[in-house]
Amino acid sequence: MGTPFVQFLGPSNLEGYNRKRQPSEQPATIPKTFLDAMEVREQVFVKEQNIPLENEFDADDARSCHWVAYASINTTVEPEVTDEDGNIVRRKQSVTRSTPIGTIRLVPFPHAAHPEPGSAYTLDAPEAVSGPPPYIIDRPTTFHDGKEPYLKLGRIAVLKEFRGSGIARLLADSAITWARQNPTFFNPSIAVVGMENLGAKSVDDVPVWKGLMCVHAQEQVAKVWAKWGFELDEGMGSWYEEGIKHVGMFRRVDIGNTTRQ
Repeated sequence: MGTPFVQFLGPSNLEGYNRKRQPSEQPATIPKTFLDAMEVREQVFVKEQNIPLENEFDADDARSCHWVAYASINTTVEPEVTDEDGNIVRRKQSVTRSTPIGTIRLVPFPHAAHPEPGSAYTLDAPEAVSGPPPYIIDRPTTFHDGKEPYLKLGRIAVLKEFRGSGIARLLADSAITWARQNPTFFNPSIAVVGMENLGAKSVDDVPVWKGLMCVHAQEQVAKVWAKWGFELDEGMGSWYEEGIKHVGMFRRVDIGNTTRQ
C-alpha cells in the first residue's frame, strides 16, 4: 500500500441517488468521491454490521462535508510466465488503483433532537430523507445547553484490512482541522434563510458555530473518540441506532475570533 491520501467533498447535489441500490448502480451525476464514501460505508456498515442498505443513505448526506481516504494498491492482472528452463516468457502485468479505504462525514447544524436515553430507532424512509431538521431548542445535556450550534462527526468507517494503521485518526484529524480552518462555512445567511426560520428575534440570536463538535459514537469505539479529545456526555445517556448501542460525546475546538458570513 502506498501512502494514503484524503479527498474532500463539500455539500453536493445528490438528487437521484437511490438508497436501495449499491454505489456502483447510481446515476453518473452523483459525485465519484461520494460514491467512494458509500462504497466503504456499505462494506463496513451494511455487510459487516448488517445495517439495511436502504438505511445507510440519509438526508444529512447531501448537506454534509465528506472525506475519503485512498490507498494506491497494486494488483496483479497477468502472472509471470516462464518456460521449462526458467526463462521469462511473459512478464507480470499489474495495475495500480487509488482505492477508497476509509471515510468520515461532518454534518452541519441544525440537528434533530438528542436521542432519548434508552430509545431505539432506525431510519424511517422516505420521511428521513426529506431534508434538514428545523432549528429547535433541545434538551440540555452535560456538554450541550440545548441551544448552541454544533457540528456532528459521523459515519466514520475504515475497511477491515486497513484498520490499525492510523486511517481513522487521519480522517478525524482532516475533518476537525478543516472545521477549525473554516469556522463560518455552515453559518446561515440571514438574507437567504430569514430570521423567522432561524428562530432568531435579532441578529445577535442568529446561530453561529463557536467550536462545539459532537459525535454519536458506537459504544464499542467510544474509547477511540476519547483519545481524539471527545468526552462522554453522561447527560445524553445511551440509545440504540440500527440495533447498535450509541453514546454522545463532545469536544470543543479553538476557532479563535470569527465573524458571521
